[in-house]
Amino acid sequence: MADGKPHLNISAYQTSEDFQSKRTGRSPVTPQQDRTFHGQQLTAKYNQILQDHAQRKAKQANPITEELGIYVEIESIAGCELPLDSLDNRDFELRSCRKDGSREFALIFIPESKRDSFLKKIQHYLDPQKDGAAGPRNHNLIDAIANIKLADLKSFWTDDLGLFPADEHQDIWWELWLKKGSGDASAVAKQLAERVNGQLSNTSLSFFDSFVVLIKSSANNLAKAPELIANLEELRYAKETPTILVEASPKEQHQWANQLIQRISLSEDTNTVVCILDTGINYNHPLLEAAFRADFAEAWNPNWPDYDEYDPTKPYQDHGSKQAGLALFGDLQEVLFSNEEISLSHTIESGRIIPPTGKNDPELYGHITVGTAAKLYIERPELNRVYSLAITASNYNQEGIPSSWSSEIDRYTCGVEDDVPKLFVISAGNNSEIRPDIDYWDQVHLAQIEDPAQSWNALTVGAYTEKTTNDDQSFSGWAPLAKSGDVSPASRSSIHWSWRKQAPFKPDIVAEGGNRLISPNHTEVSNADVVSLLTTSGRASNQLFETVADTSAATALVSQQAARLMSQYPDYRPETIRGLLVHSAEWTPRMNERFVLLHGAHSPNVAKETMLRTVGYGVSNIDRALYSANHALTLIAEGQLQPFVKSDGATHSTDPTLNEMQLHQLPWPIADLQQLPPELEVKLKVTLSYFIEPNPGRRGYRKRYSYQSHGLRFETIRAGQTLENFRAYINKHAVNDDYDGPEGDTDGWLFGSKLNTRGCLHSDIWTGSAAALADMHTIAVFPVGGWWKYRTAPDRWKNSVRYSLLVSIEVPDTDVDIYSTIENSISIQVET
Repeated sequence: MADGKPHLNISAYQTSEDFQSKRTGRSPVTPQQDRTFHGQQLTAKYNQILQDHAQRKAKQANPITEELGIYVEIESIAGCELPLDSLDNRDFELRSCRKDGSREFALIFIPESKRDSFLKKIQHYLDPQKDGAAGPRNHNLIDAIANIKLADLKSFWTDDLGLFPADEHQDIWWELWLKKGSGDASAVAKQLAERVNGQLSNTSLSFFDSFVVLIKSSANNLAKAPELIANLEELRYAKETPTILVEASPKEQHQWANQLIQRISLSEDTNTVVCILDTGINYNHPLLEAAFRADFAEAWNPNWPDYDEYDPTKPYQDHGSKQAGLALFGDLQEVLFSNEEISLSHTIESGRIIPPTGKNDPELYGHITVGTAAKLYIERPELNRVYSLAITASNYNQEGIPSSWSSEIDRYTCGVEDDVPKLFVISAGNNSEIRPDIDYWDQVHLAQIEDPAQSWNALTVGAYTEKTTNDDQSFSGWAPLAKSGDVSPASRSSIHWSWRKQAPFKPDIVAEGGNRLISPNHTEVSNADVVSLLTTSGRASNQLFETVADTSAATALVSQQAARLMSQYPDYRPETIRGLLVHSAEWTPRMNERFVLLHGAHSPNVAKETMLRTVGYGVSNIDRALYSANHALTLIAEGQLQPFVKSDGATHSTDPTLNEMQLHQLPWPIADLQQLPPELEVKLKVTLSYFIEPNPGRRGYRKRYSYQSHGLRFETIRAGQTLENFRAYINKHAVNDDYDGPEGDTDGWLFGSKLNTRGCLHSDIWTGSAAALADMHTIAVFPVGGWWKYRTAPDRWKNSVRYSLLVSIEVPDTDVDIYSTIENSISIQVET
């Protein structure tokens, strides 16, 4: 994030009160414009578009496609969504929609036969005789538009704007997205390449409504495309692939490694480490030596070697070394092709839990995993650790029910034995049998998350992908299987868990896990290097680089993010680090497309739960997790409460009752929010993260035999609700004679109370007006039941529990500085 400001700690803004439970999304508003001025202005701009288009057309050669028309870019007013249904109908064809800051930009194609349709809509908007009960005709569309212009090449760009080529004469590879129609899209692409003096790649992507090719050309030459073809949808940056390095000679690989080594520096005071529990790591690898030594390695069995030396005649496992490269550097493809200095803020540890030959007894997995982790902790207890586990049991078939392995991890992470909570990052497991004849989205749903990734306290990582470039000549004609921004084909889900009503949503988040290639005849699927991630191999010479993919790669990347967070905020709890990664996550545009399709076919809750059990809360964003900005800030409260109590005089056989709740009255920038335009849409995000003590005995997992020791919930005060009414709504102790039900508006939340209460990690997003947000200044955290609450858990009710509450405000106007207002309030509170 550009502003790079530290998050603000608001732990002081909380009070406790006795608690007794009472428990047995806003639509975007289009602001009204000055009808006459706005309508006449848009009319003039559209007429100018028609003139400019005619001049361009006169200078161009004959078009390639038969259909003729005009590409127009429509810009929304700040903080307002465009009514896309009105831009994709019989009159217009919506090609793409992107968001830049607080504004949406829609690219539409208007056929020649419909070029007057837009003017007619404006004329009807201007005519009072066409008014309806809701106001001027077409006002939802016309009032939402801030500007229209004739589209240029950048209008088709849907990638990060920072990736758009600065040099318009430089030849680069582009992803060219074409809309499928009655004609041959591949033939159109071939003719276009000839017209713009470009080069087509040897592969293409084919989706149900789009055809994608790679074309090498300059922006200057490709600018002719909108006038030549009527089926252009969008342009993207063609990502680099790791093939060139994997296939390089050993000498060249060492040259690449040496060049990177010169740019590496390790912070002298680093106190953070990623502990990789895997097959062992080769600490002699030249790239890993910077942050890894032999004394940083342990093995479960003292007779096992720390890692396997490469010998083509013997068993050889280098999965751990591959994980280490990603956990230290991220995708080496990006790092090696950069000239930036690499400042490492964390180191690597290795805990070998997989034997050199044979297998461990499955019943010992939990013991081996935790025992090996404990060995490393005992050696250096002063370090902040991220435990990274990408080893899962493929034969697990208990459908989300806790196992001994997952329960042991829950027990170890909650700190019940040593009062030291710990952060585990675990892969969701991989679907190794991807079929070419079944949609990969459906295959991910059928592939259940593997043991121990059903762990409640662990951060479970699935995979998504942005890797859709194929420049490998040996796979000529093969296309990436998954669409950019979608779930990775090898990922797994908790869609079909039988324990869904009680189980957490898993995975929690997703990260880059690579793609697959599908053959031209759609009969084969390959895990080619070209759509994988680049990392370190398990060798110290010759072949230094290897590729890796799937949820293992995603887990290593998230482990790196967690370590960076720990290094930036060394005093934050593991619960907070886990919460920040989830709090920073968002669904990609492609995932939102999936959600819209699901919403059309199912109830809203089914659609949302399907998304949460497939891609979790989305893709984590390390910049957003690390920093706040003036207009988008995160507040963090690390709290503690005792969930249960026994009243004086209670007998030994009496069950404990709920005890207390915490009220967080936030240092809200009320005056700043009230000054914002009422139509401006703002965002509030709340995440509650805590660890539970597991009860792995399988007795139905409900009430006194529940798996979790306790549960916590959060509730946010509503817009228009008084504090007294809010307290009475939540807490039976706060009810008075005047209470007559909850006040205020509950609209605007994405998931709602039915979907933000699973597991021990809860997150929800609210969107609405700034005026409404100004009222939402208080959040309650309160307990619910668990096995600690019953007399069958002697003395556990005396325990206090920790939690981390994360609250973010985001205002689309980057000129608004709400950060300083809250920072000043906190400073005054601390002084007081």
